[in-house]
Amino acid sequence: MAIISIAREKYSHGAQVAEKVAAALGYECISREILLEAAHFFHIPEKKLLHSIHDAPNVLERITHGREKYLAYIRAALLEHVKKDNIVYHGYAGHLLIPEIKHVLKIRLFSAKPDRVDVLQKEQKIPPEKALAILKEDDEQRANWTRYLYGRDTHDPELYDLIINLNHLRIQNACDIICLAARSEIYKTTAASRKLISDLAVSSHVKAALQELCDAEVTADGGMVHIRVAGQKIRKTGVAGPDRQKQVGEKIRTDLNREILQITRGIDGVKEVVCDIERPYYT
Repeated sequence: MAIISIAREKYSHGAQVAEKVAAALGYECISREILLEAAHFFHIPEKKLLHSIHDAPNVLERITHGREKYLAYIRAALLEHVKKDNIVYHGYAGHLLIPEIKHVLKIRLFSAKPDRVDVLQKEQKIPPEKALAILKEDDEQRANWTRYLYGRDTHDPELYDLIINLNHLRIQNACDIICLAARSEIYKTTAASRKLISDLAVSSHVKAALQELCDAEVTADGGMVHIRVAGQKIRKTGVAGPDRQKQVGEKIRTDLNREILQITRGIDGVKEVVCDIERPYYT
């Protein structure tokens, strides 16, 4: 019983390897499904989710935390699969979305640029120079995304347990190596890790569900969910005097508490909710 994350670049045979590994181990194989599920559940266009984890960051999103919001949706969807155990996830460095889970087998596949160009060229029937330009742009965008969100380089070997060079191995060889590693004791799910994953799945789902309402810190322990919301900044306009400010602040806390409870109590796995909303402060 294991969780396998396979990071790969486009047209590097990653999907083939992931599907073969999943078939050999009898695991579920997932990738794009995560985007579809997140988009459907949280009512977000799939295209927006795709851009949020693919395009290079721009100034507006750095200010509004747009990427962090969409990644919260994707993380929640991924954890719904991870808590079932026995999965192979490929694409978008999935293990970086769930760093708390230590027994994930983290794989990096490497395929030389000429081989990837050849695959893309044949698939889209385009000149090699155009295929090369497409791959170069895509690789840069993915590297920028990882660096922006996590401050890490996708080529950093410390991010992975195994780096497999497909230029010197056949796809079946790579699958055999991954399957052998996945059967190691260190990657087996324990009762403690299973509870951790279950709690993370609940807290991530709650945090994602609250994204449009507030930016909250969420933890979960066996169905008990604790939600903390930092003090909000409110303009002084129309709120004169400390007594009036206090009245407005308390109403905001009451309304926010009510909305949070309405949203979270219907989420699977939530048994009880405790809200800790700090008193708003004014600018």
